[in-house]
Amino acid sequence: MKDKKVVMFCGLIGLILSLIVPPFFSAWAATITLKLGATSNFGDRQGIQVKKCLELLAEQLNKAGGLVVKGEKYLVEMIVYDDKFQADPGRVAFERLVYGDKVKAIFSYGSAPVLAGIEVTEPNKVLLLTGAFAPQVMSPKYKYTLRTRANTLGYAATAVFGKKFLKPTIKTAVIIANDDHTGHSIAKDVEAAWKYCNLQILDKLYFKRGTVDLNPLGAKLKSLNPDFVDYAGIMSGAETLRLAKAVYQSGWKGQIWAELAQTTVPDIVDASGKEAVEGMIVMMIDPTVIPNPPPLALPFRKAYAEKYGEWEIDGIRWIDGWFYFVEAVKKANSLDPDAIASAMQGMEIETIMGTSRMCRRPDLGNNRYVDSGTTKYFGQVRDGKVVYLDRVSAIDGIRIAEKIFGGGKWD
Repeated sequence: MKDKKVVMFCGLIGLILSLIVPPFFSAWAATITLKLGATSNFGDRQGIQVKKCLELLAEQLNKAGGLVVKGEKYLVEMIVYDDKFQADPGRVAFERLVYGDKVKAIFSYGSAPVLAGIEVTEPNKVLLLTGAFAPQVMSPKYKYTLRTRANTLGYAATAVFGKKFLKPTIKTAVIIANDDHTGHSIAKDVEAAWKYCNLQILDKLYFKRGTVDLNPLGAKLKSLNPDFVDYAGIMSGAETLRLAKAVYQSGWKGQIWAELAQTTVPDIVDASGKEAVEGMIVMMIDPTVIPNPPPLALPFRKAYAEKYGEWEIDGIRWIDGWFYFVEAVKKANSLDPDAIASAMQGMEIETIMGTSRMCRRPDLGNNRYVDSGTTKYFGQVRDGKVVYLDRVSAIDGIRIAEKIFGGGKWD
């Protein structure tokens, strides 16, 4: 009888262990770490916000159970380094991520650091999902580099919008941009877009990042006296504020297109008055305040504000690569860089900013899907406040890009 009780007791223990041990080891397996990297410019608010966004997205993914690949669960460790928006610090950051941290993918958006870092990522088969403006990043020689933030296509969308909303009286334009690799790349694409709208480009004016006195630039604009000026890629914050003040004080009167000025409009109003921004057209980079916002926008805004204490919008445009990476890993059911890059071919996804779609770049001799188009939203300043006007879909941006930049079928 005693032996029978012992057998029953042992059986009961075995049953309990059979129920407890597998879940225990399953939970343990879920702690496999997937290292992802990013570089950003910690010297401006946009760069700091990019870091915050990526870290929050990683946190959200991990709370939801991580990524499951071939039956194994991975939790993401997001590692972000300062590239100072420059080549040398950028290369150092990329080398740390690739050789030291051994990340599987890197997200980065500055042309100078990306062009330096791409020579590290490509031979080591590390995916680089970038928002860099430089067209060189889409060279056919690169296999693991994809531009997941629309730039060229963004300016194609600008042309779609411009044809619809610019007054017929606007005939001439001046482009103002930063005097660096990013600024010159932007100015080139902007010029093509406005020429498509039949504007005559009188000049392209450049200034070094961080220049405090922009009055000479304002005076030059006044002397050229165009109907229209484009602040091409000028960062929100201090740069846009200084430029708007200099242009207003020069006495020039005309239509201003300031792509990134939305968050700086209140500062310009405080510094120079409503007249300095009245009628300014901006890209609306806060998708949470437009009619029928994208489905991911409001939940992310809530989570961001809860984590960081306030909602900030300068960085959210540069994180599309995260969404592409997650969806491509799921589609490929693999962490192999070739499989992930292959899964991204022709992919269409939802991001915080709305629908994004991969496309080809035949104008650059590349028929792989290496670029992307994303929904764009536009607004106009009226009585000191930005009012929503219209949106341009990802596919419409891609189709107009085919006309502006040519080369063949993009979609």
